[in-house]
Amino acid sequence: MSSTSDRPTSDRPTGRPRTIDPGAVSLVALRLFDEQGFDAVSMDDVATAAGISRRSLFRLFPSKAALVWGGLDEFATRFTDALRVRPAAESAWDGLRAAYRAGASFPPDTVEVTRHRLRVIRANPSLERGGEAASAALAAVIERFVAERDGGTVDDLATTVRAHALAAAASAALTWWAMHGDGRPEDVVDRALGLFG
Repeated sequence: MSSTSDRPTSDRPTGRPRTIDPGAVSLVALRLFDEQGFDAVSMDDVATAAGISRRSLFRLFPSKAALVWGGLDEFATRFTDALRVRPAAESAWDGLRAAYRAGASFPPDTVEVTRHRLRVIRANPSLERGGEAASAALAAVIERFVAERDGGTVDDLATTVRAHALAAAASAALTWWAMHGDGRPEDVVDRALGLFG
């Protein structure tokens, strides 16, 4: 009869598998993309730098573009939630400016990843296609809000132009903040939208 000491031992760790933080992985990837260039960094490079397997990386992020775009949903959620609670008597302009400020109020632990994300998108225009659906959805929310406040319809030229001009101004302000590192993103967006007031 063999003793337990004669049995082969396993090097596999026991207990629950390690939990992988998608935000931490995304930050590692975005730092690499920002420093070395999006096209120069492979998914294998990201997995190695993050200390995870390639399989785990693809389970979290099915593509390199997903590493860049993941996380911007929180901006849209903060923005739309803020629009929902704006006072009914408030003008469309004031409501949108307040909502953009709320949307751009990134939690302190996501400011660095947001800065890298915006810098990588700016340096790689082809990545903008990955955000087209989210941008279109946000523009539709803005159009409805402006139409409701101004008593128009979403098909009005003025509504469409105002909605898209505001979205472009806020996007340009966030990109400027990412490139220049000037203060908090919500303050930069608010200053930029103040140029229209």
